[in-house]
Amino acid sequence: MEIIELDVWSKFGCFTKPFSNSGGMLTYFIPPKTSIIGMIGAILGYKFDDYVTNDEGTNTYCIEKLNDIKVSIQPLFPLKTKRVTFNQVSNKGISNIRQDVLINPYYKLFIVFPNSLESEKNIFLERIKSQKSVFNLYMGKNEFMLNYKLINVYKYKTFKLDNSNKNDFFSSRNVIYGSLNRKDIKDATLKSDKINTKKVLFSGGNSKKLESFYEYFIHDYPIKRENFVEFEFSPISFYSINKDEKCYFSDIELKDNCFLELCNIGDKKWISLI
Repeated sequence: MEIIELDVWSKFGCFTKPFSNSGGMLTYFIPPKTSIIGMIGAILGYKFDDYVTNDEGTNTYCIEKLNDIKVSIQPLFPLKTKRVTFNQVSNKGISNIRQDVLINPYYKLFIVFPNSLESEKNIFLERIKSQKSVFNLYMGKNEFMLNYKLINVYKYKTFKLDNSNKNDFFSSRNVIYGSLNRKDIKDATLKSDKINTKKVLFSGGNSKKLESFYEYFIHDYPIKRENFVEFEFSPISFYSINKDEKCYFSDIELKDNCFLELCNIGDKKWISLI
């Protein structure tokens, strides 16, 4: 299989969380995997409301066939938001909606199609190479047009990391980039090539500029959507860096009898796919 490395960016962005606080609606700081699947579906030409009705009377949406695609996300911008007010028009009139908006969001995406979606992968690659998409792409809201650029496509090898081999793995100067699925992990250490960093947990808060070179944690990160409204979540962590800096996970403690499958993206450089 191959890894597709893709950069996406916009002037603004918004990935609304499924809850609000007293100040307004919050945004995820990285696109949910479900949003990335939607972006891939838009390029392939999947309509969000296309479905088939099963014998049991339930609907299976066509885009669900993309759920087995794996991704890793790395923010390449300072995590900065601004709270803005949108006018929402409905039958009840006009109401004001306060919403956190990302400022100049820029992400590196690693995308892996399973073998069962080989034909879809080929169509996807053909279209992004020629900058074509069946439907418009957005950074979370249709007001924020999304730009993208294909960076690389390459074959990869995998490594199964567990507590029995992790010391040898990290002592050989192997590092892990991008987002990290925390489901089977007890703890992880973040390092930067240029400055000392410290770890912080982040699950929400008021709109503001957050420091780069910090690790952030999302307890309920959307990784799958079925029947249009049923979501599956997983805990993940990630960091924010500038495009010219290097920041990575340098040590991991896994839960008992658990492992982490890593994919090689370069000399001693690995990612964990979600």
